[in-house]
Amino acid sequence: MDRRVEEYLGYLESVRLLSERTLRVYGEDLEEFQDFLALVGRDLDGVTSHDIRDFAGSLVMAGKAASSVNRALSTIRGYYRYRVRFGNLKVDPTRGVENLPAKRDLPRFMFEEEVDALIDSIDGTTFQDLRDRALLEVLYSTGCRVSEVSEMAIPKIDFKKGIVRIVGKGSKERVVFLGDMALASLQVYLPMRAIRLTKVGVEDSGFLFINAKGHRLSVRGIEKIVDKRRISANMSKPVSPHAFRHSFATQLVASGADIRVVQEMLGHSSISTTQVYTHVDMERLRKVYELAHPHGSREK
Repeated sequence: MDRRVEEYLGYLESVRLLSERTLRVYGEDLEEFQDFLALVGRDLDGVTSHDIRDFAGSLVMAGKAASSVNRALSTIRGYYRYRVRFGNLKVDPTRGVENLPAKRDLPRFMFEEEVDALIDSIDGTTFQDLRDRALLEVLYSTGCRVSEVSEMAIPKIDFKKGIVRIVGKGSKERVVFLGDMALASLQVYLPMRAIRLTKVGVEDSGFLFINAKGHRLSVRGIEKIVDKRRISANMSKPVSPHAFRHSFATQLVASGADIRVVQEMLGHSSISTTQVYTHVDMERLRKVYELAHPHGSREK
């Protein structure tokens, strides 16, 4: 990888404090861009807007979805903004390069009874069972991103008030809430967490969710747990940690919560990102109608 790109990724990690997962994606996008430039004989600092459009076209020809192409373009824009600001680049070649029109798919969410069934399917008393139940309750109660739950720290939790202070995207701190069921699950899990740390002889890092070896539960680890519990509960619907976030937001909107309040809870920088949940709620109402009304759907 080019040294200039490595410096940019280092800046994102140390100054912007982006997650490991996000850095990996950015790195992959920039590496693919460098490979393209090598084929056409261009240097990173000699790129024009025409070259960037050609790169986007090559991704389309390779069968990449519009959303993936637009993400790569966003990564490249970030890199060149950095180079203009901190490097010796005079002109930003991404100016005038527009995104591809993309259809925005509605987020996948779970109905309340589906969430309850998934969580209630965890009824054991082992460390893993108590941790996993608490994990799913916290995902659903807070609406946090999976990376935020992975980084959630016990010192940042006020158990009396039922709130947690977390640092989200762009190093922005916000407060999220723990409902009664999440708090109850944590009260059962935390003593088992302490026993586990003593058993494996690992110093307490302060992270709320730990793996069997006593270390912080990673994003990938959380994803595996959710998928494992989905399979154990015999759920055919695809479920990821993000589905809990979508379900959280959808149900707030369905209950009449102000869209800007939901935006604050989710940590969205733009209201347009949150407004998708108004469309999700209409889709939710349609599904309820089709299932409940005798003439609602031919597929019963």
